[in-house]
Amino acid sequence: MTAPETDRSWPSGVDDERGMLESWLDYYRASLLHKCSGLSAEQLVLRSCEPSPLSLAGLVRHMTEMERAYAHRLSDRATPLLYCTDDDPDGDIESVTAEQAMADVKTLTDHAARSRDIMAGHQLDDTFGASRSYSLRWVYHYLIKEYARHLGHADLLRERIDGVTGE
Repeated sequence: MTAPETDRSWPSGVDDERGMLESWLDYYRASLLHKCSGLSAEQLVLRSCEPSPLSLAGLVRHMTEMERAYAHRLSDRATPLLYCTDDDPDGDIESVTAEQAMADVKTLTDHAARSRDIMAGHQLDDTFGASRSYSLRWVYHYLIKEYARHLGHADLLRERIDGVTGE
Protein backbone atom coordinates (compact mmCIF):
# COMPACT_ATOMS: atom_id res chain seq x y z
CA MET A 1 0.00 0.00 0.00
CA THR A 2 1.24 3.48 -0.85
CA ALA A 3 0.14 6.97 0.14
CA PRO A 4 -2.53 8.21 -2.29
CA GLU A 5 -2.10 10.96 -4.86
CA THR A 6 -3.88 14.21 -4.08
CA ASP A 7 -5.26 16.93 -6.31
CA ARG A 8 -3.66 20.36 -6.07
CA SER A 9 -5.04 23.56 -7.54
CA TRP A 10 -2.81 26.59 -7.97
CA PRO A 11 -4.33 29.52 -6.03
CA SER A 12 -6.01 32.30 -7.97
CA GLY A 13 -4.12 35.56 -8.22
CA VAL A 14 -7.25 37.71 -8.32
CA ASP A 15 -9.44 36.43 -5.47
CA ASP A 16 -10.45 38.44 -2.40
CA GLU A 17 -8.31 38.19 0.74
CA ARG A 18 -10.21 35.31 2.33
CA GLY A 19 -10.33 33.38 -0.92
CA MET A 20 -6.58 33.75 -1.34
CA LEU A 21 -5.85 32.69 2.24
CA GLU A 22 -8.09 29.63 1.89
CA SER A 23 -6.70 28.62 -1.50
CA TRP A 24 -3.03 29.04 -0.48
CA LEU A 25 -3.58 27.03 2.70
CA ASP A 26 -5.35 24.29 0.75
CA TYR A 27 -2.59 24.29 -1.86
CA TYR A 28 0.10 23.85 0.79
CA ARG A 29 -1.90 21.15 2.57
CA ALA A 30 -2.23 19.27 -0.72
CA SER A 31 1.46 19.83 -1.49
CA LEU A 32 2.56 18.03 1.67
CA LEU A 33 0.30 15.10 0.83
CA HIS A 34 1.60 15.19 -2.77
CA LYS A 35 5.16 14.80 -1.48
CA CYS A 36 4.04 11.65 0.35
CA SER A 37 2.12 10.12 -2.56
CA GLY A 38 3.31 6.85 -3.97
CA LEU A 39 5.50 6.03 -0.97
CA SER A 40 5.15 2.95 1.20
CA ALA A 41 4.68 3.18 4.96
CA GLU A 42 8.32 2.21 5.44
CA GLN A 43 9.43 5.03 3.14
CA LEU A 44 7.19 7.57 4.92
CA VAL A 45 8.92 6.90 8.26
CA LEU A 46 12.44 6.88 6.80
CA ARG A 47 14.71 9.48 8.38
CA SER A 48 16.50 10.13 5.15
CA CYS A 49 18.42 13.28 6.18
CA GLU A 50 20.26 12.04 9.24
CA PRO A 51 21.11 13.09 11.85
CA SER A 52 17.76 14.89 11.73
CA PRO A 53 14.88 12.86 13.19
CA LEU A 54 12.54 14.25 10.49
CA SER A 55 10.57 11.94 8.25
CA LEU A 56 7.66 12.62 5.94
CA ALA A 57 5.36 10.83 8.40
CA GLY A 58 6.73 13.06 11.16
CA LEU A 59 5.97 16.17 9.11
CA VAL A 60 2.44 14.87 8.46
CA ARG A 61 1.95 14.30 12.20
CA HIS A 62 3.44 17.71 13.04
CA MET A 63 1.04 19.46 10.67
CA THR A 64 -1.86 17.52 12.19
CA GLU A 65 -0.79 18.98 15.53
CA MET A 66 -0.69 22.48 13.99
CA GLU A 67 -4.23 22.03 12.61
CA ARG A 68 -5.42 20.98 16.08
CA ALA A 69 -3.49 23.66 17.98
CA TYR A 70 -4.48 26.60 15.79
CA ALA A 71 -7.67 25.80 13.86
CA HIS A 72 -9.46 23.22 16.00
CA ARG A 73 -8.93 25.24 19.15
CA LEU A 74 -10.94 28.07 17.58
CA SER A 75 -14.04 26.02 18.39
CA ASP A 76 -12.77 24.18 21.49
CA ARG A 77 -9.89 25.66 23.47
CA ALA A 78 -9.49 22.34 25.30
CA THR A 79 -8.57 20.39 22.14
CA PRO A 80 -5.53 18.33 23.19
CA LEU A 81 -2.63 17.56 20.93
CA LEU A 82 -2.81 14.13 19.38
CA TYR A 83 0.80 12.96 19.23
CA CYS A 84 2.70 15.24 21.62
CA THR A 85 2.20 14.48 25.30
CA ASP A 86 3.96 15.23 28.56
CA ASP A 87 5.60 11.80 28.32
CA ASP A 88 6.46 12.21 24.64
CA PRO A 89 6.72 15.96 23.87
CA ASP A 90 8.20 15.32 20.41
CA GLY A 91 5.88 12.42 19.61
CA ASP A 92 4.78 13.99 16.36
CA ILE A 93 8.28 13.83 14.90
CA GLU A 94 10.05 11.13 16.86
CA SER A 95 7.46 8.42 17.52
CA VAL A 96 6.48 7.54 13.97
CA THR A 97 5.92 3.92 12.99
CA ALA A 98 5.37 2.22 9.66
CA GLU A 99 2.32 0.49 11.15
CA GLN A 100 0.68 3.88 11.77
CA ALA A 101 2.00 5.92 8.80
CA MET A 102 -0.94 5.48 6.39
CA ALA A 103 -3.42 6.20 9.18
CA ASP A 104 -1.41 9.35 10.00
CA VAL A 105 -1.81 10.58 6.39
CA LYS A 106 -5.57 9.98 6.62
CA THR A 107 -5.69 11.75 9.98
CA LEU A 108 -4.09 14.86 8.49
CA THR A 109 -6.59 14.82 5.63
CA ASP A 110 -9.49 14.54 8.08
CA HIS A 111 -8.09 17.25 10.35
CA ALA A 112 -7.59 19.66 7.45
CA ALA A 113 -11.24 19.15 6.44
CA ARG A 114 -12.35 19.82 10.02
CA SER A 115 -10.17 22.95 10.12
CA ARG A 116 -11.79 24.22 6.91
CA ASP A 117 -15.24 23.79 8.47
CA ILE A 118 -14.27 25.52 11.71
CA MET A 119 -12.53 28.42 9.99
CA ALA A 120 -15.46 28.90 7.58
CA GLY A 121 -17.65 29.66 10.60
CA HIS A 122 -15.66 32.75 11.57
CA GLN A 123 -14.76 36.12 10.10
CA LEU A 124 -11.13 37.07 9.43
CA ASP A 125 -11.25 39.75 12.15
CA ASP A 126 -12.76 37.46 14.82
CA THR A 127 -10.36 37.27 17.75
CA PHE A 128 -9.47 34.35 19.99
CA GLY A 129 -7.15 33.55 22.85
CA ALA A 130 -7.15 34.19 26.56
CA SER A 131 -3.65 35.30 27.47
CA ARG A 132 -2.69 36.49 23.98
CA SER A 133 -5.20 37.66 21.42
CA TYR A 134 -5.04 36.67 17.74
CA SER A 135 -7.40 36.84 14.79
CA LEU A 136 -8.59 34.20 12.33
CA ARG A 137 -6.51 36.07 9.73
CA TRP A 138 -3.44 35.40 11.92
CA VAL A 139 -4.35 31.68 12.09
CA TYR A 140 -4.46 31.48 8.29
CA HIS A 141 -1.07 33.16 8.02
CA TYR A 142 0.42 31.01 10.75
CA LEU A 143 -0.73 27.74 9.18
CA ILE A 144 0.41 28.88 5.72
CA LYS A 145 3.82 29.71 7.22
CA GLU A 146 4.05 26.31 8.93
CA TYR A 147 3.19 24.34 5.79
CA ALA A 148 5.47 26.45 3.56
CA ARG A 149 8.35 26.13 6.01
CA HIS A 150 8.08 22.36 6.18
CA LEU A 151 7.55 21.78 2.46
CA GLY A 152 11.24 22.52 1.92
CA HIS A 153 12.07 19.83 4.45
CA ALA A 154 9.67 17.47 2.68
CA ASP A 155 11.44 18.14 -0.63
CA LEU A 156 14.79 17.10 0.81
CA LEU A 157 13.37 14.02 2.52
CA ARG A 158 11.55 12.85 -0.61
CA GLU A 159 14.56 13.38 -2.86
CA ARG A 160 16.73 11.33 -0.51
CA ILE A 161 14.13 8.54 -0.41
CA ASP A 162 13.57 7.96 -4.13
CA GLY A 163 15.09 10.82 -6.10
CA VAL A 164 11.75 12.50 -6.82
CA THR A 165 12.03 16.27 -6.97
CA GLY A 166 9.64 19.03 -7.83
CA GLU A 167 7.20 21.40 -6.29
